Amino acid sequence: MWLSIYFVSLILLIPVTIIGLNRTSEKRIAQFLILDRIVYLIMATAMIVLMIRTFMHAPWLVSLKFLLGVLVIVIIEIAFGRKQEHSLSIAWSIGITLFILITAAVDIVLTLHSI
Repeated sequence: MWLSIYFVSLILLIPVTIIGLNRTSEKRIAQFLILDRIVYLIMATAMIVLMIRTFMHAPWLVSLKFLLGVLVIVIIEIAFGRKQEHSLSIAWSIGITLFILITAAVDIVLTLHSI
């Protein structure tokens, strides 16, 4: 159950972040930021439960997965902060999208490997 919640929230995090970073209205950006925070809080909760259950089997992989998850959250918060202060460049938007996609792929592989 927790693994399903984690994967669904990870998959939902990608389009919510991309759509939110491509909005132009301040109100829409704030709405997607709130939605993004809800999704990654659900993801973080599921990740912590999975970490508790799988840490004994693969401590290095679980620790790496945790660090990647925290890094994604920090990058998303920085990106939305820059977007709210001023316009986010296309290069930044593409870079953040690629980073989240690569991190999600690595995270899925590490999760499946640590179970």
